[in-house]
Amino acid sequence: MANEDLIYRITRAVYERLGSAVDDSTVEQLVTDIYNQVGSSATGDRSAVQLSSTEGSSGRMVISVFGLDHPGIVAGVSQILAEAGCSIIDINQTVVQGKFAMVIIADTSRARESTAELKERLKNEGQKLGVRIYAQREDLFNAMHRI
Repeated sequence: MANEDLIYRITRAVYERLGSAVDDSTVEQLVTDIYNQVGSSATGDRSAVQLSSTEGSSGRMVISVFGLDHPGIVAGVSQILAEAGCSIIDINQTVVQGKFAMVIIADTSRARESTAELKERLKNEGQKLGVRIYAQREDLFNAMHRI
């Protein structure tokens, strides 16, 4: 079974058990924990199975930023990624009638901090900048958006 399919099936089962009112970050954490346990059982060690680039990677993160446009948003987000040792693979941003939207795909495979720590830093930076920042591992993002 393909890794993305496994993540999709786990995610669907979690949503079916907890209901659609459950918050996405709770589902993401549960799916990550379950997937890591399944991966460590399959490989005999404590690390999760690495996904191929066509399925989405656990070493990449999808970062979405939304809010009112003002100077410094791109700089603030990219500074957090640079400090963590992450590379920006792809970035797209737009401003529509004063509303800012940006999506970044970041390579986190060499990050100097955990995904949870990086997500927390991005969330805190978003609060400082007056925008909402959502960050999720690419493999989980892909699987959760198939639901």
